[in-house]
Amino acid sequence: MFPDHGHRRIAVASPDDIATARRIAAERADGVLPVDEAARLDRLVTMVADYALGRPDGTILIARMRSGAGVECLAYDRDPATVALRPSLPDGVLPALDAVLESVRGEADRFHVHATPGIGLALLARVLRPGAGDAPPADALAQAGAVTVERSGGEAARGGPFIDHWFVSCAPARGGDGPCGIALMVDGDTAADAGPAEPPVRTDAGSGAEDGKRQDGAAQSPTVQTPTIMTPAVVRQMEAAVAATVPGLPAPVVVNAIRRDLKGRPELGLSHDRTLTRIGRSAVAVLRFDAGAVDYTALGTLAGAVVRRQEITALGARWAMIGFNPLAPASVHLRWAAGEHVVLYTGGCARLPALFIHRDLHRVEPTLAALVLLRDGAVSDDDHTVLVLRNCADGVPANAV
Repeated sequence: MFPDHGHRRIAVASPDDIATARRIAAERADGVLPVDEAARLDRLVTMVADYALGRPDGTILIARMRSGAGVECLAYDRDPATVALRPSLPDGVLPALDAVLESVRGEADRFHVHATPGIGLALLARVLRPGAGDAPPADALAQAGAVTVERSGGEAARGGPFIDHWFVSCAPARGGDGPCGIALMVDGDTAADAGPAEPPVRTDAGSGAEDGKRQDGAAQSPTVQTPTIMTPAVVRQMEAAVAATVPGLPAPVVVNAIRRDLKGRPELGLSHDRTLTRIGRSAVAVLRFDAGAVDYTALGTLAGAVVRRQEITALGARWAMIGFNPLAPASVHLRWAAGEHVVLYTGGCARLPALFIHRDLHRVEPTLAALVLLRDGAVSDDDHTVLVLRNCADGVPANAV
């Protein structure tokens, strides 16, 4: 099942693809937008898709907003004729746009655009429910944005459900803890990702020359633990564990809480047996942040970094498997300041923190920044999630045009 927070990606190569984009937008608007706003979304998506149709690799992405505030439409192209946006006003607030994009901006409640000369253009447009907003709370310490897409062919190619996942919560001050936030990312695998079957995991306690034999020398049949693949239900339980943590609880403690809660699910085949070696091949990362620092713990191959104006500091991870790791998970504690970013991403992308600097995304709305990184940093066909957090402790918003 494709998650609500995922972006449906449509390569716009023919008028039929425009019709597909409109249909997906209508599905995402159902139950979210009233009739008038749904009609406005249809007009917006039609214009954006028509714009993408005339450009190299024109692509549109559509998703419900995780906050439930509305529906989001993203688009990008790889047009080498792209030029820098020229400000049309003395104060440089609004750039001059193509007439179609001006029309899109007129239909949208939120509009952002980014052009990389010689590379391509990317845009974000949102239609919101009446009375709803998409801005972070006034006391939130980070502005979050993410793009999540599935590999070509969807579930049929993947061999199972889409389970790359992200979750961000920014909490107000509670008692003496002060405002804080927490983010979760899951890079999930399915049966098709797991590869050839591995030897069964033995749970008998024998070792050395006597391993696998009874005391009388006869062969002993070991108990077999069947490796379990991550499922959407497991991911939801992980999100619930993260959401229940209190401000100030270190990220390693949150990861251990996830382990503890998953061990309470007998259907996963988890136990307290020390020889249990894996649950799927899924990776998980937890990031706790406040106004001045991030506390990061990851198990697996998730990548990320704190990105400053001209500096990148990697967020480390320990290779391990959810469900088994005899050591305490590795943790990194780094300073970050207002206007700085954290970039996290799942497998199949490369060099995203460096791209963040090269594409000059420091003042770009985080979701649009994640879109640019996905467009230019995806190196293999896979399920992808790119998460960007911007420290907004100074209250200065990202550029809105």
